[in-house]
Amino acid sequence: MSKKIAVLLMSYGTPNNIGEIWDYYTHIRHGHVPTQALYDELVGRYEEIGGVSPLAQVTEDQRRAVEETLNKRGDAEYEVFNGLRHIHPFIEDVLDEIVAKGFETIHGLVLAPHNSTFIQQYHDRVCEHLANHSEITYVQHHHFWKEEGFLNFWAKQIQATLNPAKKQKFLFTAHSLPERLLANGDPYVDEIKAAAAAIVSHVDGQVDFDNAWQSVGRTADKWIGPNVEDVTEDLILKEGYEEIIYMPFGFVADNLETLYDNDVECKEQVEKLGAEYKRLNMPNDNQVFIDGVVNELTK
Repeated sequence: MSKKIAVLLMSYGTPNNIGEIWDYYTHIRHGHVPTQALYDELVGRYEEIGGVSPLAQVTEDQRRAVEETLNKRGDAEYEVFNGLRHIHPFIEDVLDEIVAKGFETIHGLVLAPHNSTFIQQYHDRVCEHLANHSEITYVQHHHFWKEEGFLNFWAKQIQATLNPAKKQKFLFTAHSLPERLLANGDPYVDEIKAAAAAIVSHVDGQVDFDNAWQSVGRTADKWIGPNVEDVTEDLILKEGYEEIIYMPFGFVADNLETLYDNDVECKEQVEKLGAEYKRLNMPNDNQVFIDGVVNELTK
């Protein structure tokens, strides 16, 4: 009989419909209800991209693809679960389900390619919840951006988009974080820059690229910069770039940040400034990307 192993894929989560936005937004704000203005603004963003983010379905597609790919390897019997931080199914509830099923080994991976103290918080929650289950081994996985599947997914798209006849800039973007998280040696910024350089090294030809930060939170904290809006403006107005190609490679799925922050706000800014906007496709359940995730999980 093959060994049975649980895999817990963790992520931020997203409302499944408009009716869930209020509770979701309140949970993100640590129980503080949003003002009506903030709530209306967020609802407006979801409505702008069709009423709901595709993220919930994409996350399920990723779970299924990871499970199928793991089980094709035949070295063990895997069951893959999704656990979410801010909406059901919550991480702790899914852990209870895994424990009830009798798994003795759990591999945990956050669906974010680059490590940070923010990502470590997910693993810490798991360890805390499993504190009374010494019979269970929990294996943490981090920075899967180093896997060839992740690097090749983006490199192939860059290769196909390179056009020496245009003055192009590839903008590698990731979700900004409060600067205070970096005070104690957080690896996030270094990992983002290393991952961008690694992707470019997989491309034949010269890639004109830079890093920028997007989706800054609405808090009093100072967030990591430079932000993508400022970089975009300088690239077009000061440096004369004709085409800005956005690569939100800090994310692994179509979500509100890519579909609104990029495809609405950045696109509007780029076109207003007289240049061409392009965004590369997200990994979602692309098999090249999934193979990279599975390679990390089976180390």
